[in-house]
Amino acid sequence: MSLRETRRWLAAALAFVLVMMSVTGVAHAAEDTVTGIEFDYLPSDYNNSTSSLETFVEDDKVIVSVLASLSGSSSKKDVTSEAAWKSSNTSYVKVDKGVLTGVGKGTATISATYKGFTINVKASSDYIYDTVTLMNGGVTAPATMDIEIGQPLVFKLNGTKSNDTKDVTTDAVWTTSSSAIATVNDGTITLIGVGTVTITAKLKGKSDSIIINVSSPYKSISIDSNTSSKLLEMDLGSDDQELTATVAPKTGGTEVVTSTAKWVSANDKIASVDKGVVTAKTAGKTSITVSYKGVSTSIEVVVRTAYQSIKLSPEKEYHMLLQDEPLQIKADVLDNKNDSEDATLKADWTSSNIIVATVLNGKVYPKAVGTTKITANYKGVSRSIEVTVYPSISELSIETETIDGFAELSGDLPKVTATTFDGSKVDVSKLVTWTSKDEKIAEIKDGKWTAKALGESILTATAQGYTAEVNLIVHIKPLKLLSDTKDLSLVLGKERPYPTLYVVNEDGEEENVTAKAIWKSSSDNIVLKESSMKGIEESNITITATYLNKTLTIRVKIEEEIIKLVAEPTVIELFPSKSKSVKVTGYYKSGKQVSLGSRMNWEIGNPNLASVSGTSVKGIAVGTTKISGSYQEKTLIIPVVISPKLKSLTLSSKSVQLSPGGTFTAKLQANYTTGNPVVVTEEALWTTSNASVATVKDGKITAVKKGSASIKATFAGKTVAIRVTVK
Repeated sequence: MSLRETRRWLAAALAFVLVMMSVTGVAHAAEDTVTGIEFDYLPSDYNNSTSSLETFVEDDKVIVSVLASLSGSSSKKDVTSEAAWKSSNTSYVKVDKGVLTGVGKGTATISATYKGFTINVKASSDYIYDTVTLMNGGVTAPATMDIEIGQPLVFKLNGTKSNDTKDVTTDAVWTTSSSAIATVNDGTITLIGVGTVTITAKLKGKSDSIIINVSSPYKSISIDSNTSSKLLEMDLGSDDQELTATVAPKTGGTEVVTSTAKWVSANDKIASVDKGVVTAKTAGKTSITVSYKGVSTSIEVVVRTAYQSIKLSPEKEYHMLLQDEPLQIKADVLDNKNDSEDATLKADWTSSNIIVATVLNGKVYPKAVGTTKITANYKGVSRSIEVTVYPSISELSIETETIDGFAELSGDLPKVTATTFDGSKVDVSKLVTWTSKDEKIAEIKDGKWTAKALGESILTATAQGYTAEVNLIVHIKPLKLLSDTKDLSLVLGKERPYPTLYVVNEDGEEENVTAKAIWKSSSDNIVLKESSMKGIEESNITITATYLNKTLTIRVKIEEEIIKLVAEPTVIELFPSKSKSVKVTGYYKSGKQVSLGSRMNWEIGNPNLASVSGTSVKGIAVGTTKISGSYQEKTLIIPVVISPKLKSLTLSSKSVQLSPGGTFTAKLQANYTTGNPVVVTEEALWTTSNASVATVKDGKITAVKKGSASIKATFAGKTVAIRVTVK
């Protein structure tokens, strides 16, 4: 080992010993008193001539330890990691827990502080070499140089210290500013491209660089494709195309460099190139670039398919049994001239799952149960169909017994299941063939049934000699499904029948289909039976009725039993065209109350006199009727009285003069919005403003003494007055 390496090893060993000593005595040291501290370092790291620890930039570090003297102990404690370290000038020397690092040329004071004690030591930093210099051909390299690609170029690096020079080429770190122009390895330069590049060699904090201007010995390079066009056009499946690369030297003439130039395709998946030979891979557009010693050029390449498309027969998925004969698929292609040809034997045929089926020249051989994709490829065009192979079967069954349809409408054929040898079930819906017993009623085409006329027809599914049947019933087309209620209350724990359902058919006829509908619920809080339902938990749910292709949803509230209904008001009094709300309170067995006004399914006794909507009753004409509503089969009836509305009052006179003892009988007329006035003299309330002047009763005014008084008549909230003067 070198002297410096030996010093490092000894320092590390010493540090380890000191650490182990400190660990051994840690239980007691914590209680000891520090009497002083001192540095510990290798003597070889100290330069007596400069009285300083000696470091070098980017070289080995100097390790310094701090030892603390303890009272009552002859041993010393290593407190290096606990001490506070500081450098007076970190531009020259840095310190971290006793490790000194040279940064620049100069000196700094290193201090360590522990338990109130501080010690210092001087540290110097210098470079291993004063300078490093790039050399070329035994002389100092210039700052800038010009060179052509292809020329050899090698540099050396000399390191100088106090007039002592040393070759440090392999010790230095070499870098290039552009690896696209030049690369460097221990001073050996490889010129790649044209341009300006900076080569730098760095060693122990010193560096030297050179700027290199790289040029090409050629003016240009060209590609010859044996065509007059700058575009190379190829068809998939056609022969490879050969390109020629020619360079023009600056000194004149030409030179063919096809085999030595660098050829690159922008997209190898479309077209690849090798020494100028272009191979079409798939349809698309790309470019081919050739470069040679700093010059390059490109040519556009278009690869097209010679055919527009490929067609397979059969075209769609195919289903076959394991024991069936091989299936022959035919492939036809259409070229760009619109001519078709049979490509069955020319195409490349593949099976995605050769365990299920293999294919040769378009002939598919079933091998095992499963599905595979059979693909035909021919010069850039391809097409696939799925082939499913089924096991041998022993029975067929259809998922439903009846299909409901409507004239001129179509639907999917039902699922068909086959039973296999081992008893398992297999969906063979796409394997079976269907027939209709009466094609005037229904026909089958492309996997669907189409209803033609009202009536019934038997549809039969057949596979491997087995059959299964389903009855298709063609109905009159329903237009709308209706019910006698949209909301209903279901008493918890009690059964009640389904609400009545009506269907309105296309011919306008109505039919009760309550028993024919299929009911479903949004919740498991209700039990739906064949003809009734039962609530099992309080909740708000919906039930849906389906009949043929129509559905209807009804809101259901599952709740306690209502024992009493109370209406407010008990009598509804209205004027024509005016409305009034009715409030209904229901009382549960538990004593709880609920507002039911909008859920009562109100009906009006005489729709010519009044109407009801929600909780609002509106007067239409003068008269008496009633509204009735029910909830949980309890009925509530409220009388409705529509009275004419008073528009104004009219007195037979606006003023009268009397002598004491004289009398005058005023007539009061009520004017209604209906246009029929009524005399209400005796029904009105009469008052006088001054009974000492005049009195009044039922419209009869009696003068008492001289003076004046105002006689008022009040009826149905309106008031009129007559002025009385007694002379």
